[in-house]
Amino acid sequence: MTRTAGPAGPAALVAAVLLGAATLTGCGRSGDDSAVVWGPCPDLAAYVTDLGVDTRVVDRLQCASVDVPLDYTDPGGRRIELAVSRVAGTDPTVSDPAEPALFVNPGGPGVEGRSMAATVASDLGLRETVVGVDLRGTGYSTSLDCDEPDAPDTRDDDSLLAYADEIADANRACVDTDPAFVASITIANTARDLDAVRQRLGLGTIDYLGVSWGTVLGAELQTRFPQHLRRVVLDSMDYTGTSAADALATLAAADPDAPPELVPEPSDLGSGSGDGPAPDDPDVPPGEPPEPGDHDVPLDPDTLDFLDHAVDGTAGVAYICNSLDPVGDAVDQLAQNRAIGAELGRDPVRRIEFPADSDVAGVSLCSGWPLRGEATAVADTGTDLLIVGHRDEMVTPYPWALDAHAAMGGRLLTIEDGVHGSTVGSSCGWLVTVFLSAGDLAESDCSPD
Repeated sequence: MTRTAGPAGPAALVAAVLLGAATLTGCGRSGDDSAVVWGPCPDLAAYVTDLGVDTRVVDRLQCASVDVPLDYTDPGGRRIELAVSRVAGTDPTVSDPAEPALFVNPGGPGVEGRSMAATVASDLGLRETVVGVDLRGTGYSTSLDCDEPDAPDTRDDDSLLAYADEIADANRACVDTDPAFVASITIANTARDLDAVRQRLGLGTIDYLGVSWGTVLGAELQTRFPQHLRRVVLDSMDYTGTSAADALATLAAADPDAPPELVPEPSDLGSGSGDGPAPDDPDVPPGEPPEPGDHDVPLDPDTLDFLDHAVDGTAGVAYICNSLDPVGDAVDQLAQNRAIGAELGRDPVRRIEFPADSDVAGVSLCSGWPLRGEATAVADTGTDLLIVGHRDEMVTPYPWALDAHAAMGGRLLTIEDGVHGSTVGSSCGWLVTVFLSAGDLAESDCSPD
């Protein structure tokens, strides 16, 4: 079974899986600072067309490749490729390379980023160029595929403890496959990658829009490279700490009363089959990404191929686990779940979704992770920053937006809904457009229609 990424939230995951990566054409010469060569990307164009992206945006979509160091302390050593897209801007006054372009990231982690350039350009009607990047390990950038064990059919403690041991073995085997590459899949290196792309595109400054886990990348970027940023928007602010237990407590408190449809019946317990919810269903609103058969019109074959590359589970695991303190063994993980559940008076058989969750809530996909985690850099650097929090959200709870605002400053926009990462596609999206265009925040509170 191929690795699947950790929880990203229904809205973000649906949007992300419907974003995808395409066949790459056009590239700069490897290992030098030559100009990036842009070319058409028909697969990606077909994919975003199937999503309903404005054809005027699709017509301006281009792709390229940029090579960067695997290890920034050894710039002359091994190099990797990053797949990049752009939607050229429509304003001739911002066609100067010295003017900012908007870099975007949909989160995940492990989700490809190039198609988001097209969706954001279409949704926000921006006049500046929008750039999407498949981060290292994702999409059509340099990546590594590892396997993970299948989730157990039963949910008794013996099965869960054995499952955690299998995950630990798989994690060690994955790292051993290419230790240098897996160790390089960090938030810090990804921020360096984006700045390297900025340089290769000849841009003095950029804007940045990140959603879900893309907000963690944005926090690192604005802390590490504030001199190269103009404006930053972080929508559905994610957890930037290193303690999975602390994140678990916040997630649990955000949803102390489980929706009835997510609480299992006693007859469902101990079985991984049937139509009812399992006791380890995550604490997020139900919903699955649409399948190809759900569409009235058949998807383009290029789109179907693209879906196979939309989410890279190996990269998702590495990004999460390389940013956390050790999660402890499975006994500790299950005990944390139960202790917090008991404190909140929750059904003891319904486990809370763990921040670094595997296919079974309460068992971490970081079990046995052999590499040392690196904390996200978070500081107030004076960047023109907009943090967006959704009042009733359960995927990236509102308190994380408040924490980020306290730590990084900037302005706080509160969306009065519980929909993860929904700002850009909602009636509140105009606030983001105005902020990116003029640096103004017309309202600090918005209720979507």
